[in-house]
Amino acid sequence: MPKKPLGFKTGWLILGLVIPTLCVHYGFERSSSWLVPIYGVAFVFYLFIIFKIDFSFTQLVVTALLIRLLLFFGAPCLSDDYYRFIWDGQIWSEGISPYQSTPVDLMNDLSNQYNDLYKKLNSQTYHSTYPPISQYIFVIPALSGIKDAFWSMTVMRFVLLMFELGVIYLLFQMTRSATHVSLYALNPLVILELTGNIHFEGVVIFFILLAWWFYAQNKWVRGAMALSFGVLAKLTPLMFLPLLIKKMGVQKSLLSYSVIGVSMIIFSLPFLNLEIINGLGNGLDLFFRKFEFNAGIFFLTREVGFWVKGYDIVQTAGPWLTVIAFVLIVGYSLFAVNDQTGWAKAFTVVLFIQLIFATTVHPWYVILLVAFSCFTGFAFPVMWSGIIFISYLGYSDSSYQHPMEWIALEYILVIGLAVYEILRNKPLFKNV
Repeated sequence: MPKKPLGFKTGWLILGLVIPTLCVHYGFERSSSWLVPIYGVAFVFYLFIIFKIDFSFTQLVVTALLIRLLLFFGAPCLSDDYYRFIWDGQIWSEGISPYQSTPVDLMNDLSNQYNDLYKKLNSQTYHSTYPPISQYIFVIPALSGIKDAFWSMTVMRFVLLMFELGVIYLLFQMTRSATHVSLYALNPLVILELTGNIHFEGVVIFFILLAWWFYAQNKWVRGAMALSFGVLAKLTPLMFLPLLIKKMGVQKSLLSYSVIGVSMIIFSLPFLNLEIINGLGNGLDLFFRKFEFNAGIFFLTREVGFWVKGYDIVQTAGPWLTVIAFVLIVGYSLFAVNDQTGWAKAFTVVLFIQLIFATTVHPWYVILLVAFSCFTGFAFPVMWSGIIFISYLGYSDSSYQHPMEWIALEYILVIGLAVYEILRNKPLFKNV
């Protein structure tokens, strides 16, 4: 069917996306049995919008912006990580590096004003794992004199919204298609997890797209600077560095690595000393060895471990799966990528390898894949953004139990569709 321009008669489709999205954000705890089906309604209307409505870029920006602004009046409903963001920012404003000590170690030296915030942390015994660019954003409310949790998260939401608008702008400049950009801009997972739950993937996506934009114009120094900021926001872009060798050549890639390294050192100077590096390293080591959530190949490996060893092998399997993913990424980057391989397809394959071998795959981790789908037309990232919400089925009021049957179905569908689209080079959303 031909698409219709945005108008009054098609406004009900927008409401079909907006109303359940607001219900998820304001109406339910993450342990609610209604959470996933209500999100499913929003996702179905999102697909109808993608296939039936022809947006102008201005209409798309206004629609995407208004939906996000409607989320500003409530606290994140699906994640309490933002308390750690506020904690890191407030203690750094007091002159204490967030990497130096764990919250439980600091409480004896901090005033009573931190007691309420401390009690809400889900990571009291862990060192911070958030890189410097994220810390610069965390500290903005505290440096502005804001101590209240609501207004602190509002300030951070506003900063993240600016980055999201930057992402939407770059996507349009690079695709010249408002419809393709709507795959990202109106995706309910993107809306809920970034603006709603204050996750920083939007910052990472902005800097990756900016780096790609500069590299495509042969402005490799600017590209390297932008990529370094992406790494300093979250370590994810490090996995893309091997791609530069085939996409830019050995000489420029080595120079680019040098610029990235120097930039990272300069912008990390407020944090650099041996004690802090050890603290950050301990936090990351704990992440790889202890945390496990919605994992694909790892859960299968873990079941084999239970059968063979009789216990959870996350402390050994996690690092080994990371090594396997690294080898596959390097092998793909050096031997499968060539001049005809598009940046977006290469980014997609590398990130997909990393995610299917990861021990922890939170729903917001796949948002970067959704952004790349605006270029590739691959449907599997969009499908994953719909079905990954089933990982929330495991939450109860007091604990989390992995919904293994649902997770198995999730990965069977995603891996099956990804293999079909990538290996046969048949992106199902190419003509959206």
